[in-house]
Amino acid sequence: MPLYISFLKIESINIMDHLEAIVEIKNAINTKFMKKIINLADKKAKKKLHVSSGLNTQIRNVKGYHLNFETPTDLFYWNFIKKEIERLFINYKAKFPIMESSKINQIDLLKYNVGGKYEVHTDDYTTVKRQLSIILNLNDDYEGGDLIFTDQKENEIKRLKLGKGSIVFFPSNFMYPHGIQPITKGTRYSIVAWLQ
Repeated sequence: MPLYISFLKIESINIMDHLEAIVEIKNAINTKFMKKIINLADKKAKKKLHVSSGLNTQIRNVKGYHLNFETPTDLFYWNFIKKEIERLFINYKAKFPIMESSKINQIDLLKYNVGGKYEVHTDDYTTVKRQLSIILNLNDDYEGGDLIFTDQKENEIKRLKLGKGSIVFFPSNFMYPHGIQPITKGTRYSIVAWLQ
């Protein structure tokens, strides 16, 4: 029996808590970068974003804009944001070296006004393959808007109050249900992106 217990203790050293895959890097984003993206979000993020079943502000209440390759401005900002994400992704890749993906397949600019929120969800349910979710927080002069992670029964297990210039990486799969708490004051600006 003691041999078995000893084996379990040794084995447990190699088991990672799945919350370790949620990595926040604080004060990582340049102030000039954030100002440029906030200005762009104010100009472009005019439409309410949908969930898989369509527009439902009871689940997702946020204005956003999908950057694309159709205009020179969008292409410029896509590359601008992509370089910033790649620069910071090195830190995540160092912790999880067997992660193969590094191709960004979507970048959205988000603007959460008072009452804005996104109920608990996962990011891998779309037709586009998503392996890693990324959130860049562009400001902190708002209240509410915490990023929460839950277990499978939607009990909160981790809460992040993202500061200005923070970036968060986490797996997009079913093990990482998350949501944005309602904004109670001000406007929250962020970028979300995914690696496939």
